[in-house]
Amino acid sequence: MRIVITCIALVFTSSLCANDATIVAALKGKGAEITETKGVVTGVSFRDCSKFSEEDFGKVRELSQVKQVSLGAGCNDKTLIALGALPELENLSTNGLDATDEGIRVLTACKKLKVFAMFHPSKNFTGTGFAALAEMPALESLTVGGSSQFADAGMAAVATIKGLKGFRTWHTGVTIEGVKQLAALKNLTSLTLGQRLSYTPPTTLADDCLPVLAGLTSLESLSLTEARLSLEAVVQLKKLPKLKRLSLDGIEMAESDLAALKQQLAKTDVRWTAPKDAEKKRIEALFSAGKK
Repeated sequence: MRIVITCIALVFTSSLCANDATIVAALKGKGAEITETKGVVTGVSFRDCSKFSEEDFGKVRELSQVKQVSLGAGCNDKTLIALGALPELENLSTNGLDATDEGIRVLTACKKLKVFAMFHPSKNFTGTGFAALAEMPALESLTVGGSSQFADAGMAAVATIKGLKGFRTWHTGVTIEGVKQLAALKNLTSLTLGQRLSYTPPTTLADDCLPVLAGLTSLESLSLTEARLSLEAVVQLKKLPKLKRLSLDGIEMAESDLAALKQQLAKTDVRWTAPKDAEKKRIEALFSAGKK
């Protein structure tokens, strides 16, 4: 009897592996990139989603151990619906997602989702839909970049996701009023805040934003990008009791001020890079507006 049961189990396992192999071959044939770990499919990447049908995306659901999915151009609400509730999904990244705020609600079925990154979402997405993700038990990291439509209302929705430990945003429509919403995230330990996607005021990041950031007392890591900041403003970050690392990337600041800042933040690893040409252009346009 034991021999019979063992044989049946082996046949069943073998058929599952064969099914996975068939799905993988079909997806690879259209350009998908597959990640395997110990013989199990754990990741799927679609650089050009326009090559795949809803049926193709639906097949991914049969790969029951997929933990990471990356979606490129051509993905939309229907793509997310077709993918469905991946039971083991932990990491989702999208680039050029043409989804709506209502559309991302389907992600609430992915109970193990920890990391969600959106790059260059379409104009149909404002970020208010993030409020639907507030009750997701595992979600702890969120990124939004490259969208002027994601602004202060979207930041208010982000602020409802109380379990967030990491948040990154840059090149959006966010102003200081949106940044103030982050005060509601009491578990936030890592923050990347970049400049607004504009060449005209208002700014996302400037001297007036530093007192707001200094009030986020749970922060351990802070990265600020593409701005003109004074020593007097940045030194207020001394109020952050847990701050271990401060990255000032593309920040216009005098080298003498940088040396003084490092002295003031002696317990923090302070790193700085000068603005590149494209960053200089944006900084000059934003911070010199209205000046003769």
